[in-house]
Amino acid sequence: MAFLDKLNKMAKTIEDKTADAIEMSNYNAAITAGENGFTMDIRRIGEFYYEFFINGGTVEPNILPVLQSAKAHQDAIAQAKADIEKLNAEIAAEKEAAKAERAAAREAAKAEKEAAKAAEAEEKAAEDTVVEETVE
Repeated sequence: MAFLDKLNKMAKTIEDKTADAIEMSNYNAAITAGENGFTMDIRRIGEFYYEFFINGGTVEPNILPVLQSAKAHQDAIAQAKADIEKLNAEIAAEKEAAKAERAAAREAAKAEKEAAKAAEAEEKAAEDTVVEETVE
């Protein structure tokens, strides 16, 4: 009987610990959900005041430096995006120029090859004419 009592006590301890772990997990999930909700709400407030500031609204002097800093960051982002677009356009133009250069080189090589064939044919025709004249 003592063994069964011990086993029951151990099972009850495990059950209690499992229930505590589940309860702790539920509290942690509630904390995480609350923190995420708070972060989203604060972000919305910030976005509202930023838009208000950008649209010419009067804001409290103590928040003005933060809004100006945010505006400077947005301006820097816009400038970097414009620089990227400019660079991509330059890269695309360089690729097109290189492609046109390769095509022109292929055409020149083809024309050179055809000219060489024509010269060879002319030379052979001239040799054939000399041979015919000699034979006659």
